[in-house]
Amino acid sequence: MDILTHALSGIAVGSVLVTCSKEGFSDKIFVILLSGFGGVLPDFDALSLWSGFDQTFGSVFGLDHSGKEIYFSKFWYSHHGFLHSSFAAFFVTFLIFSAIWVIGINKYQGFKHIIIENHLPLIGFFLGFIFHLFGDMITPASVWGGVNFFWPSKSNVGGTGQIWWWNNYDIFLII
Repeated sequence: MDILTHALSGIAVGSVLVTCSKEGFSDKIFVILLSGFGGVLPDFDALSLWSGFDQTFGSVFGLDHSGKEIYFSKFWYSHHGFLHSSFAAFFVTFLIFSAIWVIGINKYQGFKHIIIENHLPLIGFFLGFIFHLFGDMITPASVWGGVNFFWPSKSNVGGTGQIWWWNNYDIFLII
């Protein structure tokens, strides 16, 4: 799927979630935007396709492979690898939860209170992330053979689609 469709899928998830909220307009917008961010984040690894990747990140980290090789390979950090896993969805959601806790350490009185106050944004982010993975599962397999949903397992799931453009918009309408 393309990045716009992933973003709109996350935004759609967030829009449904905010119907359960009695919060104000700005809080609802935050849930929707964080859900959209969750829908986009798994494709962050596409940064390796940036034309300056090899001269910057590649040389700083002494990478043995070019950005294009990294993107289209089956390393754990390649596209459809770690960032396209349910583990990554839980892990990144936990990192956001931790950041909320650290930022609001004087405001919140324990983990239960943090979860109560921030459950919709966290659920929105997580579901936006997961819907990205589901959307990629039913697109063509390409070189990856689906997504590594059960990382660190080496097996990929999905890759059942045949036509890129049809799948993108069909999947978006389903979501």
